[in-house]
Amino acid sequence: MTHLSLKTVLLLALASAKRVSDIHALSVHPSCTQFSAGQTRVLLKPNPAFVPKVVGSCTPIDIVAFPPPLCSSEEQRPNLLCPDCALRTYMDRSKEFRCNDQLFVSWANPQKGKPVTRQRLSHWTVEAIALAYTSQGLQAPTGLRAYSTHGLATSWALFKGVSIQDICAAASWSSSLTFVRFYRLDVSAPSVARAVLGPVLRQGSTC
Repeated sequence: MTHLSLKTVLLLALASAKRVSDIHALSVHPSCTQFSAGQTRVLLKPNPAFVPKVVGSCTPIDIVAFPPPLCSSEEQRPNLLCPDCALRTYMDRSKEFRCNDQLFVSWANPQKGKPVTRQRLSHWTVEAIALAYTSQGLQAPTGLRAYSTHGLATSWALFKGVSIQDICAAASWSSSLTFVRFYRLDVSAPSVARAVLGPVLRQGSTC
């Protein structure tokens, strides 16, 4: 469950561009997590009791599943990064021991099945980023933070043609200045991240 939990947290963070606090508020209750009949997308809503950092800015997370894999290993690779698939698998495997409707719960004793704290979820995100680097034989950069996904996800979205208005809406920013001043990254320049993600991006598997 360790790697699956870390993977699911990271993919949701990248696919949604949400803050850790927003992801922490997600729930497995049927009224909050709604999978489509054809398993093509999932709509995630926070626990109704959740009060977002910016009041009124918490929008549902709508994630579209990647197309079904075909035959070759290269065609199957993008689906390993499908957040919808990871979420379904995580919920299925955690239902046997979860004691709470909060989406992310602890996998280790003595807290197994209990909801993780926001701080712990931040640690999971950082650990997942570091693991992504080491799995490629690379050294993780120093100073990693959970909100690193915030800038990376939104910058890639802009690079791939998503409008600034849609990016701000997804990230719950009231102004584009927040993105430009604090989160925008130059993802067009050659970088380690681009080298690692290149094969997946060429398959069209954007989040």
